[in-house]
Amino acid sequence: MIAMLRRAARVTGTDGPKLILPVFLSLLDSLLHMGMFAVMMSTIIDLLRGDFTGRKLGVYFASLLAMFLLRAIVGAIGYAEIQYRGSDITTALRLRLGDHIRGLNLGYFNKNSIGKLSAALTTDIADFETALTHCFSLFCKTVFFTVLALVFAFGIDWRFGLGVSVLIAAALPLLFRAGKVSAKRAVTLRSSVQEVVSRVVEYINGIRTFKLYNLTGEKFEGLDKSFRDLKKESIKMELSVAPWSVGFSVAASCIIPFTLIAGSIALRQGALDSVSYIIIVMISISLSVMMSSLGSLYPLMNFLDRASLNILALLDEKPFPFQKEKADFSGYGISFEDVSFSYTENTEALQHISFTAGPGTTTALVGPSGSGKTTITSLISRFWDVTEGGIRIGGEDIRNIAPDGLTERMAVVFQDVYLLNDTVLNNIRVGKPDASREEAEAAAKAGCCHEFIMAMPEGYDTMIGEGGSTLSGGERQRISIARALIKDAPIVLLDETTSSLDADNEAEINRAFDSLMKGKTVIVIAHRLGTIAGADNILVLDRGRIAESGSHAELLQKGGWYARMYGEQQKAKNWRVSAGGGVNHE
Repeated sequence: MIAMLRRAARVTGTDGPKLILPVFLSLLDSLLHMGMFAVMMSTIIDLLRGDFTGRKLGVYFASLLAMFLLRAIVGAIGYAEIQYRGSDITTALRLRLGDHIRGLNLGYFNKNSIGKLSAALTTDIADFETALTHCFSLFCKTVFFTVLALVFAFGIDWRFGLGVSVLIAAALPLLFRAGKVSAKRAVTLRSSVQEVVSRVVEYINGIRTFKLYNLTGEKFEGLDKSFRDLKKESIKMELSVAPWSVGFSVAASCIIPFTLIAGSIALRQGALDSVSYIIIVMISISLSVMMSSLGSLYPLMNFLDRASLNILALLDEKPFPFQKEKADFSGYGISFEDVSFSYTENTEALQHISFTAGPGTTTALVGPSGSGKTTITSLISRFWDVTEGGIRIGGEDIRNIAPDGLTERMAVVFQDVYLLNDTVLNNIRVGKPDASREEAEAAAKAGCCHEFIMAMPEGYDTMIGEGGSTLSGGERQRISIARALIKDAPIVLLDETTSSLDADNEAEINRAFDSLMKGKTVIVIAHRLGTIAGADNILVLDRGRIAESGSHAELLQKGGWYARMYGEQQKAKNWRVSAGGGVNHE
């Protein structure tokens, strides 16, 4: 229990003291509840002794009415406070988690599924908030009232207090065992929930493919299986916890029959008077009710603990260390110094890579799929950190710079373009949020976007579907190029930026890059070798190593992989599809 509260305190962080007032009010409510209980017992005692008078009736009635009204006020304030404070805490927690996740390296997102991240940001925080606002104060109140009732029981008769304490002590391990079983099963249940979320996201994103291959509905086994597994794990969870929960309820219910039997025996033997007998029976009823309430609250508090564990696991993921928030490079030349990098322990994506991209030059990366081209640009962006060696910009190790501060100096256009569910204008402004409309239009014109944007129903104010679903692949890519152009960063990273463009627009884009990226350090990944013939340096990568390097002319003279692939691509320009479905080479 102490460990549970400590974990919850770690999650709430500096906002934890906000709970002091609502918890204090819940404890005050317990004291008032006990006060009303004491007045009722006093009434019964006076009736049994024949001492009940009209004056006492007035005093008892006034006392009960005052405590009832005070409880109503305290309860209302306490409920409002716990709701407000709980919402404040979870709001701050969401922002804290979002800011923390933003600082994590890209490798973390590759290793963890969408379902796991979604569960942490939605389900876990929702469970934490629900337990905090609806259970925490009530749990504190129940525990406090139980302790007060036990103290009162010992005050009436130590034997009764000891007997009830033994029964409660015997019942609590069953409750704790239920919590442990629930926590153990919750790990598997959480995995099933994450799998469902991941499959749903996959199904939505891939609905076009599933329809084309007739994989929707019952034929999409992955989604169907994830729901079946979730149902199965949910049933297992309930069945595994039920015996222990029922056992606790039965043990807690024994308090009343124990009191009736033991009290009756003590009464007949003269060890207990009738007044004390009535009081201990009333105390036993209250304790039994409190134990039943505790039995229903404890599983809910386990939701708080499980959510705390999951949230803390995410918060304990360490972001990349850095020394400077902002980059203050003396220049923008990029150098790789004996860089090796591994995504996993057994496979090296890059092996001892060394090269220099001088300021204001263009360096092209070519090679077969999986050779390490995208890994190099990702390391420059500090999506990951190198395993060995170092990367320097302007002579400074990029590991000294915060990832956000580093990417402020970079404009990046990758093949996988993601557009926001927002206007065209705001999607271009992602590159420069404070850009004017004129600047955005100028970037769109340079990126060959202006004409198709103006053909849209509302021009630059047209809403784009989530992920750019209402645009073609080429249109999405051109808007992403406009983003890079408007940012006007000194370092530009391009990943086959013209792969989705037709020949006319490709020529225009290349001319735009020639004029707008002069003086910038450019790293470009290319598959069509003709597009990078003018690069200052071309690196041919193979299995994570630099196999060849040089200018276009130098590599052609070497007669290696580059020369062969360039020759094949030149031949492909003359291919024609024949009427019979074959390919002729002219």
